[in-house]
Amino acid sequence: MSQLKNKRILIFQQRGWSMVIGHFLAKKLQAEGCRLAALTLKRSAHEYLINQPEVKYDLTINDDEVMGDPKKFLGGDDYSLKEICDSLGVDSIWPLAASLRNHVRSYKIKYYYSFRQNMPDEDIIEYIKAVYKYIKIFFNQFKPDLIITPDFVVLPHLMLNLYAEKRGIKMIAITDCKIKDYCMFTYDFNKTKGPFYERVDALNNNSAKSKNLAKADNYIEEFRKKFKMPDYTDKYAMYIKRSLKQKIRHLLSPYYHIWRWYTQKHVDYIKNIGITADYKPPKIILRDHYCHDKYSKYLEKYNFYPFDKIKKFAYFPLQFQPEATTDVIAPYFSNQIETIRLIAMSLPDDYTLAVKEHPAMQGYRAPSYIKKVDKTPNVKFIDFRIPTDEILKRTSLVINHNCTTFAEAAFYKKPAIQLGNLGTTLKLPNVFKHTDMTTISAKIKETLRIDLNNEEYERRLRNYVAAVYDTGFEFNHRGVWLEGKQGDMDFFWQKCRQEIERVLGNKNLCS
Repeated sequence: MSQLKNKRILIFQQRGWSMVIGHFLAKKLQAEGCRLAALTLKRSAHEYLINQPEVKYDLTINDDEVMGDPKKFLGGDDYSLKEICDSLGVDSIWPLAASLRNHVRSYKIKYYYSFRQNMPDEDIIEYIKAVYKYIKIFFNQFKPDLIITPDFVVLPHLMLNLYAEKRGIKMIAITDCKIKDYCMFTYDFNKTKGPFYERVDALNNNSAKSKNLAKADNYIEEFRKKFKMPDYTDKYAMYIKRSLKQKIRHLLSPYYHIWRWYTQKHVDYIKNIGITADYKPPKIILRDHYCHDKYSKYLEKYNFYPFDKIKKFAYFPLQFQPEATTDVIAPYFSNQIETIRLIAMSLPDDYTLAVKEHPAMQGYRAPSYIKKVDKTPNVKFIDFRIPTDEILKRTSLVINHNCTTFAEAAFYKKPAIQLGNLGTTLKLPNVFKHTDMTTISAKIKETLRIDLNNEEYERRLRNYVAAVYDTGFEFNHRGVWLEGKQGDMDFFWQKCRQEIERVLGNKNLCS
């Protein structure tokens, strides 16, 4: 008999993940005898779920339907924000609400999103209350033993995570671990809990030993010999020349999408939200296409500050936005221009701040944004095509809210100050957290004095990589999910099943 028989699993069946990975997991869980419920995000995902004949769900709720008319969903029910905050264990709901990109920003006004609020506070509060209501429905009617989500990216993930945690129910997601080609399980939206975090602490405290230390040593040696490029770099490097076929396809793409807009049903339209990245009328399709081309060309031809003229500097890599790393894990630092300004004015002595655009954001940020960054005192806006390893070898310090560059800097023994809450990078021996911008000057000077050329630093870096190998697994989760890449799904299921059984059986992975 399966250990999972009659276990109640609530799954976030959202967007493309639901069809590529979520439905696969649901079929496997049902075959093990699990009872299932689903919260669907995006109407097309919901239609797929209710029309497919393979998996039976005890309870399904579509978040888009709730979002479209939260007052209707609430009926006569009402909750105060105090009650919701107390139930979630937070002081304020608004840092969580910052993840609602179609509420707190406007896709209609500007490409790629305006920072101007799309929905009034009253409507945002109604939606928060409606999310709270359906969370209570899931817990009162379905009573989940475990919750599975592809990631923690928006308000329902965050609220359900906090609500479940206070009631002793695990919510697991798959996340990257900053070691190339590997991913791992995490239990919270700040990514501070899970097998990896326990393991690296145990290794650092000498209460456990890893069989993967030699493998970790090999990875560190390889990285220092040849920089390991993040997977997203090639995909988003728009400056790579297109073939003639690709150019023609690109020129015709907006008109193809306009034809589809007129000939297909608009399933993902949400009346009170209006225009979004999922619902774009013809004029928005054309706007996005030509703005993206214009912004891309602007950045390619921009007069960047000569990198070879910069002497002593700290490095701030701009982050993709809106995106979970910024808006979920670092809501107090989501205004990157202001964060850059505060850091630049806080640098000591002869230091300046080098800033580089995120490769995935080329074509998304307007020229006005680029100019604001570039024209900030003591900031040097450098060419986005400069390889990261060249910058890291020369910089004295990396400062950011959350970024993969922290992990890359670790292999070059470069210190980093993290402003956000990402727990994964806080396990690196070169990363130091600091959130008070009024004392950041002193923290920068203190960090610059730290000597990372010692055996203890190497031991902790080695333990970090070994802990990834001990608890993670080699699988391109985001590639399979977002890019249609192939993956060993049977291997993926075995890893998921082991983790689910461990969590439900409270087994110790680190023993």
